Amino acid sequence: MTATLSPTTATPPESPTGHEAGLRAHSVQFYEDDAFLLDGLGRFIGAALGAGEAAIVIATPAHRQALRQQLGDLDLDVARLEEHGRYVALDAAETVSQFMVDDWPDRSRFFDVVGGALDRLRAASRSAHPQIAAFGEMVAILWAEGNPEAALRLEQLWNELAETHAFDLHCAYPLRLFARAEDAERVGRVCAEHDHVEPTERYTALLDDDARLRTIALLQQKAQALEAEVAERMRTEEALRASNEELARAVAARDEFLSVAAHELKTPLTGLRLAAQGLLWSIDHQRTLTPERTHSALQAIDLQTEKMARLVGRLLDRGQIEAGKLRIVPTLIDLAALVRTACAQRNTTAGHPVIFSGPEALEALVDGVRFEQVITNLLDNAIKFSPEGGRVTVELGSAEDGEIRLSVTDHGIGVPPEQRETIFARFQQGPSERHLAGLGLGLYITREIVALHGGAVWVEDPLHPGSRFVVTLPAAENASPLPAAR
Repeated sequence: MTATLSPTTATPPESPTGHEAGLRAHSVQFYEDDAFLLDGLGRFIGAALGAGEAAIVIATPAHRQALRQQLGDLDLDVARLEEHGRYVALDAAETVSQFMVDDWPDRSRFFDVVGGALDRLRAASRSAHPQIAAFGEMVAILWAEGNPEAALRLEQLWNELAETHAFDLHCAYPLRLFARAEDAERVGRVCAEHDHVEPTERYTALLDDDARLRTIALLQQKAQALEAEVAERMRTEEALRASNEELARAVAARDEFLSVAAHELKTPLTGLRLAAQGLLWSIDHQRTLTPERTHSALQAIDLQTEKMARLVGRLLDRGQIEAGKLRIVPTLIDLAALVRTACAQRNTTAGHPVIFSGPEALEALVDGVRFEQVITNLLDNAIKFSPEGGRVTVELGSAEDGEIRLSVTDHGIGVPPEQRETIFARFQQGPSERHLAGLGLGLYITREIVALHGGAVWVEDPLHPGSRFVVTLPAAENASPLPAAR
């Protein structure tokens, strides 16, 4: 390429010598206002036509009409130039449609359509070595249609056409087509296909180098700020994606919990209904109720309502924990008596022997109602995962420093080491090869209550198969009643 021509060049480049072919200049203009584009384009095309050369314009109807007016203002007889074949104005969209195949520029058709037009212009030129000034915004049409890769391919086809045809080519893109941060890479590829790049009027209107350098510095700062903003946006989007995934997991856990809760509540309700139906049947068919039948039915009703009360209580506790409103009211009580009573109740209802070992009395600063939940939850858990009739051992004692230790040991299936922390999470069930009822909230609530008392709970291996749950509480004189709310 022997010359570079921008839209502001008033004098056309020198014509090639002999039969020289090739793209003497392939420039690109970015613009914000049509008037700026048309001003430079008028001088570019007008200079070529005024020098006796030929020109081809492939543009939108509005730009063709405005350029025709500008050429007339330069005292160029456009109609006569068209009649002699030295000036050709084509519609950009219509011309593009003639060589596109499946939304992609076809090389052979492009050479036939555009190369054929250049051949006709060369034949009509008065110069011995005709030079053609060409302007095209077909690439801008493709880009605006959302097909930037096709636009870039068309730029490459123009460069290939220049290997057999001599012409100066000027392309133009409105800057609004590159409004997204991801367009930066494609703008670089557009520039790479041209030997001269003309920035928008904001830059070319600057009068001296100092002003341009200051503008470049500001643009560099904006570019860096934009990169930082894009990086921050990506981090925000990643955090949002992670949050959405966590929310999806929470919704799935909620749905699963509601399903389990509905099933668990349905079980005692079914028992209640069966007991009531049995009483009604006796009244309807036998016309009387024996004391034994009445006692059996009422006992079943009492058992099922007690189960429902525990289930509803756990649901309420879970809600209070999630809201940070679970409360305890510690008082000085006989913890040994509390544990002994809980064990006795399970001995009469659970079908598993519960053995208590501990002192006759042991004072502790605890919330009696809440800590009874702890004991009941641990006993229920031990019984649930024990074989039929399996023994459960409860041990209570205090260390030399006064720390209280309560343990519940079963002879069941045990807890694998990798699950000893997760079983205290909500909605978690212990390991089992058979279906076991429960909401998966007992151990979760247990840990929360123990924590409010300033203690800890964990699971460990006994010397035999099974598991041992251990609860430790501070000594009564060291315990503080302060964590009354959470």
